[in-house]
Amino acid sequence: MVKKPSKAKQSQASTVTKRRRKSAIPDEEERILQEATKHLVFNCGMFLVATGLREARIKGFKVWIITVTLRYTTGHEGYIGDLLYDGEAFTFLTPPEVRKERAGQIAGDPERMRKWDEYRASTLPAGKG
Repeated sequence: MVKKPSKAKQSQASTVTKRRRKSAIPDEEERILQEATKHLVFNCGMFLVATGLREARIKGFKVWIITVTLRYTTGHEGYIGDLLYDGEAFTFLTPPEVRKERAGQIAGDPERMRKWDEYRASTLPAGKG
């Protein structure tokens, strides 16, 4: 009986390296969303995150409009406004009073409070409330 020649196998190390390279270099959109989230967390509050991105042109220049979401630990979230990124700086397009009003509506949502109560009850030791 003759053994059939098998396909040449790629070493596991080179496969792992290729996988790492792909995930270590995020595409442009992912990089912009990461930078926007860092900006929001460090400058505007830890519950604001960048959740969407669309490209636009203003006077021939490429810019990005980023959707900003208020996201609580419990997973409850809501739309706050838009952020403009010109490749150098982030600027809110949504006025502060509108963002504040939307944040108040999201915070006052009874569903958010219910989720928070469930989350809190599940993390407290037995007998404490």
